Amino acid sequence: MHAIRDTNQLIAVGARLRAAREAIGCRQKAICFALNIGITTWNNWENGKRLPDPLVMARFQAKFRVSLDWIYAGDPSMLPYALAEKVLALVDKRMSHDVVIK
Repeated sequence: MHAIRDTNQLIAVGARLRAAREAIGCRQKAICFALNIGITTWNNWENGKRLPDPLVMARFQAKFRVSLDWIYAGDPSMLPYALAEKVLALVDKRMSHDVVIK
């Protein structure tokens, strides 16, 4: 049985991933190099076209301290405090531009 992925959920995951990347101050190219993935793959994730690979996200979490709870569920409680502040500020800014995060 395959889970049905809601487009809005994919977009929300992508928006949280982008907010996390911007909060840690990295360009897509640097993240891709650090995680050993293609830039098209990352771009598809940030744009809500594909769900991020959990194994790659585990490496992302280990290298950049971005919790999987944030990426997949929108729960910032496991993010380091300074990172959570930045991520939530970016999310608030985007929500004012009609981007749905949750």
